Amino acid sequence: MNRKQFRRRTGACPETFAEMEEVLTHREGRKKKSGRPAALSVAEQLLRTLEFWREYRTFAHLGDDWGVHETTVERVEAALIANARFQLPKKRVFQEAQLVYSIVAVDAAEVACERPKKAARLVSDKKKRHTLKFQLLICTVTQRILSTATSAGAVHDPKLLRPLGVRFPDQTVILGDAGDQGLWRSHTHAITTHKATLASPLSAEQRQENRVLAYTRQATPHVIRRMKIFRILKGVCRHRCRVALRVQLIAALCNLTRACAS
Repeated sequence: MNRKQFRRRTGACPETFAEMEEVLTHREGRKKKSGRPAALSVAEQLLRTLEFWREYRTFAHLGDDWGVHETTVERVEAALIANARFQLPKKRVFQEAQLVYSIVAVDAAEVACERPKKAARLVSDKKKRHTLKFQLLICTVTQRILSTATSAGAVHDPKLLRPLGVRFPDQTVILGDAGDQGLWRSHTHAITTHKATLASPLSAEQRQENRVLAYTRQATPHVIRRMKIFRILKGVCRHRCRVALRVQLIAALCNLTRACAS
């Protein structure tokens, strides 16, 4: 495959695939007891994991196609998340003077999930169905994902941002949409979209401010689109217990792919 075909097939650039393969090869080399030889090579294990993220087929179908056990994907995910190259910046990094982000956008997206036994906390008022929500902190200049958070779909966006514990310097501006009203309570330089009501419609000045804010945040939907190229974050979620892990891994993958493209 050429570069374009490979990215369409796996969702990652060849350079990113090589970095992921290097991490898995290093993990195999550190094993003290090799045990029974693996049925698949390191590259094949990685390709199977990317196929699972990209197409989101069941483990049973992937196991039949590749002739291996279903847990191969989870072992690859555990090896990748343990490596520093596939982790997002730590919380303390945002407060360091040499890494001051001028404008940071916050946005959330929802993923449909199967109906759980206790369904009340997963019902989203926006989607009118059972959903899971993931929120991203994005640098508007580099379009790099800085942090992720996941929760049930019924949780409001500002409440999802607070448990992260991320504290930006005062000179950093955080941009939110209409669902992030009250974001200024946790950060002084927070700007959100003006909302109109029947009693107080928007003025011409407020509409112009909303247009400027939408223009500044225009890179945010493109980042979410790159995340949802992987069907595991777009289709009906079947593995709620590993959503946070996979959102962080796919976010790190998108950052590396973006760096290779630039």
